[in-house]
Amino acid sequence: MNAAELEGLTRIKVKPVESKEREKAYSIEYLNQPFYKDLWHTILSQKLACEQLLIKTSDKHERNVIEKETLILNLILDLL
Repeated sequence: MNAAELEGLTRIKVKPVESKEREKAYSIEYLNQPFYKDLWHTILSQKLACEQLLIKTSDKHERNVIEKETLILNLILDLL
């Protein structure tokens, strides 16, 4: 897949949410996620989308969230 296809497949964003201690917490929200017949392709598309988002993100805290999500997705792909 090239970069244009990745941007067309999945749009994701990192959004801050309030935690109990009034510290920012982040979550990754996958938008326009296409339907795949198997879990492996779904996880792969999420991982590639995270990598694209990581390139565009400059905030340190958001980058940490995205890197953590990418590592988790890599582990899931290894298990599949």
